[in-house]
Amino acid sequence: MQKDEKKIELDNIAAIYLDEEKAEQYIFTRDTIINQLQRVCPEINQSFDKVYSEEFKKLSSELSEILPIIFIGLRKASEDKQELFITSGDLLTNSAATIISAIQTLRCGFRMQSGILLRSVVEICATVVHLLVHPNILQDFLADKVKSTKSISIADKQIPLFGMIWGVLSNRQIHINSLHADRYPMREYSDKEELPASVTIGMLSVTTTILAIVTELTFINEIEKPKYWEVLGKGKVRFIPPDDTQLNWAKELLNKK
Repeated sequence: MQKDEKKIELDNIAAIYLDEEKAEQYIFTRDTIINQLQRVCPEINQSFDKVYSEEFKKLSSELSEILPIIFIGLRKASEDKQELFITSGDLLTNSAATIISAIQTLRCGFRMQSGILLRSVVEICATVVHLLVHPNILQDFLADKVKSTKSISIADKQIPLFGMIWGVLSNRQIHINSLHADRYPMREYSDKEELPASVTIGMLSVTTTILAIVTELTFINEIEKPKYWEVLGKGKVRFIPPDDTQLNWAKELLNKK
């Protein structure tokens, strides 16, 4: 949007608004989205990296621990032609990529959209748990016959974090509520008191923890010292819930009103 017609080619004009009472004219151009993404987003990225530098480093560190496990586990599964673990590894790879895209979405100044991406990560991770617990459903999954709601229920019984984060993401991000009626313009980040960004960072942290837990479960044989699982014997493991020090930071952000 521009207030004058300087250097604006006619075929680049999408709309013109005249306010005769205020003697103002606004010209909306067809390259608005290009300008936002190419010019505005890099500046917002820099402000995010500065304001949330500690949180950004923490998320990067946690994801950087997960990615090698997925890579090694998927390579081994491919070598051994284990369809269940190949499928699970591919799902986890897409989960990690979706978390990264959710971080970048927030970095670009989109305050409300990352949660939608993160909810899909929870669904994918729940599906992996469902496949590991009931490997006989693999072909049904590949034929698109497995419902994500069923997977969430099964995953929550094994890892009692799924219900909590699923509920938060659904209530705050997916189901339409008053938060969606607020305006969140693309602007630079100035401080950590901004509620939507803080809550989203909390969601990113919890979702990353879920990905780490499910990744360890999937490729437990490739990990020397798992953090979230105790190996009891061949094919038997016990879940070790994250302690309060691991989750308090994220919970505080999630509980902000």
